[in-house]
Formats: sequence, structure tokens, C-alpha cells
Amino acid sequence: MRARYWVIGGVSAAVIAAVVLVAVLKDGDGSPSKWISKKYSRVSSGVYRSPKPPQAVAKEINKKHKAIDRVDDLAAMGAGGGVFLRYPKLVVGVLPDGSGSRITVDTPSGGYSRYHSHVGGRWSSPGSNGWNSSGIASFRGGGPGSGK
Repeated sequence: MRARYWVIGGVSAAVIAAVVLVAVLKDGDGSPSKWISKKYSRVSSGVYRSPKPPQAVAKEINKKHKAIDRVDDLAAMGAGGGVFLRYPKLVVGVLPDGSGSRITVDTPSGGYSRYHSHVGGRWSSPGSNGWNSSGIASFRGGGPGSGK
């Protein structure tokens, strides 16, 4: 009887370990901001540096963490432009910085405000909870008539 409990316990532990391993492998380094902080050199809070050009860096980030939307105005604006990746809870800006790139990670409202001149005609203003996976502002209503 004890052997049966040991087997059940061992199988349960193996199943739990497999589920955790799959979750870690699937999620990789979690959010885009965590992955960026591990992949690139930190300059200051929310700002990173890469020796690679902006389009290559944006491609790396988007390959690891697929963005809801992407705006690339480098061709039109040159050194004054950048590549901007929109996530439900983040805005990542990848800008020319010498021969490399400066990468910024902002909240939806902070990134939208900072890069409005680049993304304002393309992205809607984020809601209080950022954007949903379709890129639409997400927020919880309130006030008169809510919940009806």
C-alpha cells in the first residue's frame, strides 16, 4: 500500500515539474520588459542600449514577444524616427543612437505621450488598463449607467 502512495506522489511531482517547465519555456523570460532588461545593456530606468541598428533590434524583440502593432517611421524621418512596438501593457521605442539603438520601455500612457508624434495617427489613446490584444483601448467604465 505504501509503495502505491510513493508512486502516486512521484507521478504527481513529475507532472507538476513538467507543467512548470512547459510554462517557463513557453513564457521564456516573461514580459517584453523583462526580456529586454536581460538582453540589452541598461542605461537608466526603462532605457537600454544595443550596438545593432533599430530595425534589427525591433525585429529581435518582436520575434521573442509579438507586438499588437508596430510603427516604423525610420524611412520617412531618418535619425528623427524609430520603430515603435505596442503591447497590451507596454510601448517599446527603438530609436537610432549613434551606430546602434536606444530602447525605451514605457507604460501605455507614457509611451503614447512620448511618441505621439510618431504613433498618434495610427494608434488610439490607451485606456486605463492599456490596450487589449486587438489594440483597442481597454478600460473599466463607471459613472452613471454603468453595469446596465
